[in-house]
Amino acid sequence: MTMEQLADEVGVSKSYIWALENNPEQREQRTSAVVMSNLAKALGVTLQDLMGEEMSEAAGAKTKPEDIAFFRNYLGMTSADRETFRKMMEVFHGKKGE
Repeated sequence: MTMEQLADEVGVSKSYIWALENNPEQREQRTSAVVMSNLAKALGVTLQDLMGEEMSEAAGAKTKPEDIAFFRNYLGMTSADRETFRKMMEVFHGKKGE
């Protein structure tokens, strides 16, 4: 899978994927749970595989079943629907798009 194909499948830009691979601060500061979940799904790995020790450190923060169901539903949306949903969430939280 090329970087461009991965970016398309995850719903981010090719430069964003490059930054995640090459800039650890990018991973820590800007990567949402949804992007990480999309990456794991696209790569055919678990979130724990993808995040390694970072996930172990957050073991105290257990994911609720309803949150898992929410993300599973989100990942089942079309790219256009996910983009619409992201925009709705930005409005809901009073944030501008990044």
